[in-house]
Amino acid sequence: MINTLLLGIISIFIYFLIYIYRKKIGEFLSVIDHPNETRKIHNKPTPKTASYSIVIFLIFYLILNLLNNFFDNSFNWVLVGTFLIFLVGFFDDKYKLSPVLKTITISIITLFLCTNSDSLLIDKFYIKSLDFYFQLKIFSYIFTILCVLCLVNALNLSDGINGLAIGIIFFWLLYINQIYKYGLESIIIIILSNLILMFIHNYKGDHFLGDAGSLMLSGFVAFLIIWLHNKNISHPSQVADAETVLILFILPVIDMLRLLFERLLNKKNPAYGDNHHLHHYLINKFKLNGALLVYFLFFNIPILLSIHTNINKIYIITSLIFIYSIFIYHYKSQNK
Repeated sequence: MINTLLLGIISIFIYFLIYIYRKKIGEFLSVIDHPNETRKIHNKPTPKTASYSIVIFLIFYLILNLLNNFFDNSFNWVLVGTFLIFLVGFFDDKYKLSPVLKTITISIITLFLCTNSDSLLIDKFYIKSLDFYFQLKIFSYIFTILCVLCLVNALNLSDGINGLAIGIIFFWLLYINQIYKYGLESIIIIILSNLILMFIHNYKGDHFLGDAGSLMLSGFVAFLIIWLHNKNISHPSQVADAETVLILFILPVIDMLRLLFERLLNKKNPAYGDNHHLHHYLINKFKLNGALLVYFLFFNIPILLSIHTNINKIYIITSLIFIYSIFIYHYKSQNK
């Protein structure tokens, strides 16, 4: 515990050190976000180094875990997978990798982890409303890879306005720590502390996640929740079920799916960036503060209802999709 606390203090110190020298580090590593595309809303070159303190913390925690064996060895694969996905994002920030290459690489990393640890393979999940365990059998590997890709891409698409992606990750980790109890509080608190600092500077437009941050953090959440899911699958609590997990991730995911189908229907490349995300519609309607407030209310209320009430979770899911659809339809009708 003392070693973990010390690492946490060091990670905060490293964050401030990186923040102070962010421009020099960004220029040295060639990871500066230049506002040279029409869809970008920032107006000055900004370093994409905000997440580096967290990945440094996770690397040192991996070393510490190997020496002290706080958790079983399967947790080490969560940390290894997170670091590998960070590297994919880092090289994307530096060299602008193609979406196909990123997808293939993340799929290979996920397959590698699944092959080395059963704790990172989803082979069944509990559906509370049916009181039923759904067995995936031969589709386990495909389903696991699709889940990781879905979550990683959903957050990456949400990283379009200052503070949003960091806020989403913050709440994901906060709720995961409530849903699953497995002695990870110290790790999550340290990451949350870093995220608060990142949010403040990202909101000001001074420090960006970049793909290194968005891919790494969403990858960490994906691998972490799969690991926790498998540790709790034999004894699902009232909230640790498939419906709650779906509600946790549904808003960014349905926005991603809508964009995918819209681009395909309009005969556009699905990987082509645009300003038709939910957060773009919100910022056009409410400005930045209002957009963040509305998004986080829409994001948090269904999760809180799912965790802290006995409302049927199928009703929560369908209501959220309905309200989302009404808003998108209304916005588009007004802006034709």
